[in-house]
Amino acid sequence: MKEILVEVLTSIACLFVASLLIFGAKMFHQLCERLKEKTKNEAMKNLIDKIDYIVQLCVETTNQTFVNDKKDKGDFTDDDKEQAFNQTLDSVTNMLPDEDKEKIINEFGDLSTFLKNSIENYIKQSKNI
Repeated sequence: MKEILVEVLTSIACLFVASLLIFGAKMFHQLCERLKEKTKNEAMKNLIDKIDYIVQLCVETTNQTFVNDKKDKGDFTDDDKEQAFNQTLDSVTNMLPDEDKEKIINEFGDLSTFLKNSIENYIKQSKNI
């Protein structure tokens, strides 16, 4: 009788320990997934901050080298606006590494649209300052 009781208690203890191990493994897996997502989000945030800085740099450079001269002369036309925008877009695109371009495409779908929106947003913000 004592041997049966010991075997039953040993079996229960093994099941309890196995359950704890399974629970611990699931919790560890969830923690790893959250850390992966946090790392991915942090990396994307850093990439967007980098692109914002490049956009700012390129818009300001275009303003200094092209837009301000045209405005000072009083002949800044819609064609000049389009030329300045395209010049800025080309500069931003050329400054971005291919790896960063791929990340933006994978995350947002279209690099050109993302960059155009970023440039337009910065121009709008700089006019409000």
